[in-house]
Amino acid sequence: MNLRHFPLLAALLAVGSALGADIESAKPVTAREAVGWKLFFDPILSRPKNFSCSSCHLPDKGWESGVALAKGAHGDLLPRHVPTVVNLDEAEFFFWDGRAESLEEQAKGPIANPIELDLKLDEAVARVSAEPHYRKAFAALGVKRISIDDIAGVIADFERRLVTGEAAFDRWLKGDRSALSEAQNRGRMTFFTTGQCALCHIGRNFTDGDFHNIGTATEDDKGRYAVTKDEAEMGMFKTPSLRNWKGREPFMHDGRFATLRDVIDFYSEPQDSGIGETEIDPLELGDDEKADLLAFMEALNGPWPDLKPFEAAWRKLVE
Repeated sequence: MNLRHFPLLAALLAVGSALGADIESAKPVTAREAVGWKLFFDPILSRPKNFSCSSCHLPDKGWESGVALAKGAHGDLLPRHVPTVVNLDEAEFFFWDGRAESLEEQAKGPIANPIELDLKLDEAVARVSAEPHYRKAFAALGVKRISIDDIAGVIADFERRLVTGEAAFDRWLKGDRSALSEAQNRGRMTFFTTGQCALCHIGRNFTDGDFHNIGTATEDDKGRYAVTKDEAEMGMFKTPSLRNWKGREPFMHDGRFATLRDVIDFYSEPQDSGIGETEIDPLELGDDEKADLLAFMEALNGPWPDLKPFEAAWRKLVE
């Protein structure tokens, strides 16, 4: 189905999903989440002990890297832009090509990847098990002998708690009509109708979690096809969330666009790479429409997760 079809239906689905979902509340951090927080920021999981998950997923860069292509523990350039780890609590597929089907599986991948953290999984277990504070923490979880599944499991639990807070559009959905400016209201209409954004950017996190070909694949990176070998998925990449997009620049699977306005310009006049069959047609938006659309998307940004409760919970666990 071409993405120009059924924009009103997509709009209704997007609004309905957002209304039906509660933004993560400030509930107490669990012991598992606290251990996951500690491991996420601990370079013990990289072979040179110089890199952690947070070395690429930087909290002050929207839990991305802040550059088009980041480098791994040995300085190797990664082949794709680092995706965010926030607002993944409802996701079913992970990485740009969806090669992992759980956050637990996703957590293991970079640890063992030779150009990322480059640590064999059994060595990761040995390292963590050798640290008294981790032995004590896992024992509090009922784990007597730490496994890689235990390590990946607590990291995944931590990542599931990385949910951003209420944005202006959430307040608008709850009935506060003053939450959006005139320009944002005009942009809202464009987003859900002629702009066709809501065909893919739907639901609480403004992503369908699916894979689409928008003409950005290359001969060197054919996206989802590399995982499934299905010709129908040639050139497809996972739809990124638009919730809390600000701070996650640059954009796309290869970080080719420095700003969200650049992304809007691309959709207005797309350039198809010819890899697979693109699903988009030119939107041909005017400058005013683009400005309004960008203004509306500013209303999708809310507070980032507060990490202080995780640190407090960790200290309580091991003291």
